[in-house]
Amino acid sequence: MVCERSATFAVGGLFFNPASRIIRDLGVLALLTLSPPGGARVLDAMSGTGVRSLRYSAEANAVHVLANERMEGDHPLRSNLRELVAAGRARVADADAVDLYCAARLSSERFHLVDCDGFGTGQPHAAEAWWATLVGGYVYLCATDGLATCGATPHQAYVGYGGAAHRSPACNEAALRLLIGASFREAAARRLDGRPVFAFFHRPSSSFRVMMRLAAPRPPPAAAYEAIGFVARCPSCGETWRVGVQQVGEAAARRPCAHDAPPAVSGPMWVAPMHDGAIVRRMRRAAAERGWEDTEALLRRMEEECAAEEAGALLFYHLGEVQRALAAEGLPLPRLAELLPRLRAAGYGASRSHSEAKALKTSATLADIVSVVRQMGDE
Repeated sequence: MVCERSATFAVGGLFFNPASRIIRDLGVLALLTLSPPGGARVLDAMSGTGVRSLRYSAEANAVHVLANERMEGDHPLRSNLRELVAAGRARVADADAVDLYCAARLSSERFHLVDCDGFGTGQPHAAEAWWATLVGGYVYLCATDGLATCGATPHQAYVGYGGAAHRSPACNEAALRLLIGASFREAAARRLDGRPVFAFFHRPSSSFRVMMRLAAPRPPPAAAYEAIGFVARCPSCGETWRVGVQQVGEAAARRPCAHDAPPAVSGPMWVAPMHDGAIVRRMRRAAAERGWEDTEALLRRMEEECAAEEAGALLFYHLGEVQRALAAEGLPLPRLAELLPRLRAAGYGASRSHSEAKALKTSATLADIVSVVRQMGDE
């Protein structure tokens, strides 16, 4: 038997990654922020061992969990959930996840949280899971195809995200933004308004997790589409800049650096903040109450990212890129603990990144960073 937080369960011959516990922590904490009258209903669309179902029930007061898994042979899911099923708090299904989403649409059955622990680009769940979600509820998406999001398999990026991706130091964050953008567009195509709650790159499992919220049962207002755009990157210096959907042909002309190399343009993707600061703050407080220290630290970093992104920060710069820009001007790279407050004092959004330790997320250009560091040296 395996234990994780409140759950004890059998794994049998199934794949189970204990390092992904923090991903499941985030799901529990997000569901706790809803606290619907009468308790929450959860669709665990690819349940595996049932650990998520067990934890949602015990730790987030889910009154009913539909745990689904395509089961073959001696599968442990039914035995792991036997007590919940006997208590009327869970039901076990053996179906295709998309069939369940469509059945929910036809029956008007809806869930406060739809957890889609899939593989690949996150499709078809980014499109079809919306049908099973209550207004105000969450869709927890997963993508694992890092080859698509780093530009190695461009056809898969097109299939999964309807766009293009390129290799860069920040390609893991770009992957999160591609997944958010795809989910937002898929919801809008179904006349629904979906917005991100948080986005998390989990390095140990190389997975991209995005929690989306069904904000309204109607299409997003026109202004909301400004959150979808492209990101251009100079291959010579690493400078990045936003490019609007109607400005893709002008990407090179809009560059803030002086190089001539054609920029690599990725997107369309989400170019607004990846996290909902108010919800993430509530999740962090709930993590602190439970003594989940590593999860609390992650959520604190997400809060910092959110503040930087609300001030205009987008994809991060790798510190190697920053160091090269400074070295070209004869300047050293300060410690981030010193540089971040100086950038903020100068009016720029600035934070560390949850997805890369050697990174600087800021609304400042590389030239702006050089200017701030030069001022630090003159004092």
